[in-house]
Amino acid sequence: MKADAAHVVPLSDDAIAILTSLPKFNRGDHLFTTTFGKIPVNGFHKAKMCFDAVVNAKLGYKAPPWTLHDIRRTVRTQLSAIPSISDLVRELVIGHTKPGLHKNYDQYAYLDEKRSALDAWAVRLRSIIEPAPANVVELRAAL
Repeated sequence: MKADAAHVVPLSDDAIAILTSLPKFNRGDHLFTTTFGKIPVNGFHKAKMCFDAVVNAKLGYKAPPWTLHDIRRTVRTQLSAIPSISDLVRELVIGHTKPGLHKNYDQYAYLDEKRSALDAWAVRLRSIIEPAPANVVELRAAL
């Protein structure tokens, strides 16, 4: 994180399951690494190029250009579509600091709220990846 500030991310069960399923490195405990876990990655350019090559090969054509920041933008935008998540929590989820005097006077970490937001995001992602059968109709509460 910028300014060496900690950013605690309460991962959803789906995210933990994905991370748990990944192969373990034998040289260290770092997950995002190019040295088999020994040291953390300090730039994602090479990893992104390799990822793009794998995606393009799987697709059979060159995917449209994108950046890693697009992932943050997508998450932040999709969190806005979930009305139960406050704007402050949406910003904290993607690592933004509290605005104005909040950063000085509000020392609450919002971990439960961030966990709830990320759980809701996991449900949203799952609905995209594994949509409900065509004969299932989503019911919404009357306002």
